[in-house]
Amino acid sequence: MLENVKITKLENGACVATSARAGSNACRLGFYIPMGSRREKASEAGWSHFAEHMVLQGSKKYPSSKIVNRIMERFGGQYNAATSKLWTKYYAHVPAYGMSTAIDVLGDAIAHPLFMQSEVEKERRVILEEMKMIDDGPSREFYDFAQAGLWPRHPICRPIIGTPKAIAGIDNESLKSFHVTRYTSRGAMFIAVGNVDHDEIVERVNHVFGALSDAPEPRYRPASLNWPVKPVVVEYCDKAQATFQISFRGVTGADPRRHAQALLASILGGDSSSRLYRSIRDRHGLAYSVYADAGSYTDHGAFSVSAGVSADSLEKALSLCGHELKELIRKPVGREELARRREKFASLSIILNEDSGEVEYSVLDMCLKVYKKIVRPEEEVACIRSISAAELQALAVEIFRPENCSLALSLPKGCKASPERLREALLNG
Repeated sequence: MLENVKITKLENGACVATSARAGSNACRLGFYIPMGSRREKASEAGWSHFAEHMVLQGSKKYPSSKIVNRIMERFGGQYNAATSKLWTKYYAHVPAYGMSTAIDVLGDAIAHPLFMQSEVEKERRVILEEMKMIDDGPSREFYDFAQAGLWPRHPICRPIIGTPKAIAGIDNESLKSFHVTRYTSRGAMFIAVGNVDHDEIVERVNHVFGALSDAPEPRYRPASLNWPVKPVVVEYCDKAQATFQISFRGVTGADPRRHAQALLASILGGDSSSRLYRSIRDRHGLAYSVYADAGSYTDHGAFSVSAGVSADSLEKALSLCGHELKELIRKPVGREELARRREKFASLSIILNEDSGEVEYSVLDMCLKVYKKIVRPEEEVACIRSISAAELQALAVEIFRPENCSLALSLPKGCKASPERLREALLNG
């Protein structure tokens, strides 16, 4: 995997990366525009996502989504788009013989969208319904709520979909202006994996990026560890169960300790043999499941523990979580547990990186956007297997500090538990 990577930096500031796979009859490809929710002004919350919807609704060469669908269906191609905190991605999975068409279709959409007002009104309704769907999905809504405790008043915690007020103020002219000024070639990327010819792709996508503004890449406010977290954030909802998320700021994707951070999450709450699962579910029966998760991104990282329990069990569950977090600070992980968890983590990495075009595309994506260099799977596995108990303990001491901890609570209406007392139970566990 990643044995045949070629990277070309274009004069317009865009980057083209390909990985040719011998024997492949298909291709995964994607345009990455450096525009996402963290790069928006506060008054533009959700505009990147709205623009993503509209770009695929018709372009100069392909004036309607119906035409695009028919073209892509002719060779069984799949295409879509997505907006993240820093990027908007337009991607496709097609047979090798459909690659040039897919590049042409997506490229024209990105470079020459029509932004017809009738389509703007339709997509506004669609997005408002999407907002309701997210509001009705407690997991995603609560995650965004918890992020607001970890990064208060920072664009990191801004919902990608935006707000109804910001969405209501969008029309076709404002979208055209947004596209002209924010869709820049500087910092943009194109990635393709499969049956690909690098030089041919460079020639094709250069025309697309050349049609975009060459203004500087849209900036975003860096995450600062000096900005204090909120000790507790709480909401009250119409539900029977309480939900909590214990969040810590962690290490970035460029930090070599990202593997140790992920291993800590695996040891704490990665599966049914993890410490928190054995304690909270198996020994005390307080929750159906409990999870620990670690994420490493461009300029920040996060570590979290979450579960849903009855309101009466919340204080006990948080105390048990606090105890397990402190155990990782107090003493090194034992030799047998470390060897077992480390090898399981390494084996999972091997399985996930099995010879697959989809996985290789995702890995190349992460290398370019987060790691800023090509990191091959075998290097990742070697790093995981080299993690020592002392390294894990040192990282636990650094991350699991009280001043680095934000507790997010979603409590049933009428719950009398004191949020401050619940945080004390966590810290004194």
